[in-house]
Amino acid sequence: MLNIYLKSKIHMATITRKEVYYEGSIEIDEELMEKAGISEGELVLVVNVNNAQRFVTYVIKGKRGSREINLYGAAARLGEEGDRVIIMAFTFRDKPVKAKTIVLNEKNEIVQEK
Repeated sequence: MLNIYLKSKIHMATITRKEVYYEGSIEIDEELMEKAGISEGELVLVVNVNNAQRFVTYVIKGKRGSREINLYGAAARLGEEGDRVIIMAFTFRDKPVKAKTIVLNEKNEIVQEK
């Protein structure tokens, strides 16, 4: 039997921009994606720490080194610039896996890798 397990997490990212009238979803700096093990187009659960909103969306690869976390389209209505979010990706497995986690500061710089 397969279960759903957390595989990747970007913890306490800061939203840098939002644009409602834009095709897309959540854009993440390519370097941060790689460090967390998240792929372009992958389904993610985003939790906004500031307002408790939770939403499921897909990832757009952002410019490497930009440190940007941008919300687009309908997702942009669920957060504000400066809000802190947790971005999680999951996998189907027959046994638990250790999730790869990166923790960011308010400038979206990696302060811890687990």
